[in-house]
Amino acid sequence: MSTISFVAPQQTSGATSAQAATTLSSNFDTFLTILTSQIQNQDPLEPLDSSQFTQQLVQFSGVEQQIKANSQLETLIKSAHSSTGASLAGYLGQTVEIDSAGAEFDGQPITWKYTLPADAKSATVTVTDAAGKVLYSKTGETAAGDHEFVWNGELNAGGTAAKDTPYWISVVAEDANSKAITPMHSLVTTVSGIDLTYGEPALTTPAGVFSYADVKRLMSAS
Repeated sequence: MSTISFVAPQQTSGATSAQAATTLSSNFDTFLTILTSQIQNQDPLEPLDSSQFTQQLVQFSGVEQQIKANSQLETLIKSAHSSTGASLAGYLGQTVEIDSAGAEFDGQPITWKYTLPADAKSATVTVTDAAGKVLYSKTGETAAGDHEFVWNGELNAGGTAAKDTPYWISVVAEDANSKAITPMHSLVTTVSGIDLTYGEPALTTPAGVFSYADVKRLMSAS
């Protein structure tokens, strides 16, 4: 069975400290080459202003110190992730509620929850594929509060949804004045593993891989 990731891609603001150090070294070598050439070819009657070169050397030194600090920070972050991963071992086998409207269907029923902030006049629960195509829909609960929706892969057109594929729940609800009510969605699943290969600690479940930060609550042992 494939394991689909619902972890948001890691945002990167630029090169890593190792890449930055390599670039700085190359730039510094170029700077020294240019400086040596200028000194060798300077006019003895009008020597170059050494203060300019001193300022540039100070700037290079400052950048080097910043790169070293970034490298140490990267090491601390990796260490923190490893520590968090070890502490997450207690989640193995536990049932959790995850802030996600998406889930992988592996042939076993998917349990979603949706919360209505107020009573609705009407509510429709739909399941869509990655392209947004509605595959299944039914009338939902209309009372304010939490509601559970279990989908076993059933399709409106008949048959069962493809396995090892991501699907999403959506609830459209209106109040007595026909104004839209915005519900909150979540997924209830069981933690089967810990994954530290992402930029943040993640939990492996039968419904996919999710960021630990998206866990809303630990519910019970499975």
